[in-house]
Amino acid sequence: MLMQISITFMSGPKDGECLAFDVPEHLPEQSLVLTIGRREDMDICLNYDSQVSRLHAHLSYDGEQFWVEDTGSRNGTFLNEDRLNAEEPVPINADTMFRVGRTWLRLDPLPTDVTAPAEPIHPSDIDPPL
Repeated sequence: MLMQISITFMSGPKDGECLAFDVPEHLPEQSLVLTIGRREDMDICLNYDSQVSRLHAHLSYDGEQFWVEDTGSRNGTFLNEDRLNAEEPVPINADTMFRVGRTWLRLDPLPTDVTAPAEPIHPSDIDPPL
């Protein structure tokens, strides 16, 4: 199961930047829902894009599938070149680009084998040479 997902900005002033989000352990009871919009309190804030609504779209993960949903924005949300219908979640696959306002984003699941940094070794943990 995925431990994190990331979103990569593919255009605009944040082009190339990534945002990472933890996936809840207890899916599907607690799915991941990311908010996308112009407001500062959005998970993915696009405050530089005048074509983005305050709350423009949701990106969610239910433990098996990712979904993108336009929340009724004025300028729409696009999966590749297709405009989404408002309030109708559409499945989205990893490495797929979608557009919110003028900003292109890409959904990138991180590998599941990401390891945590090693704990430092204390000298008392090392066996003496034979």
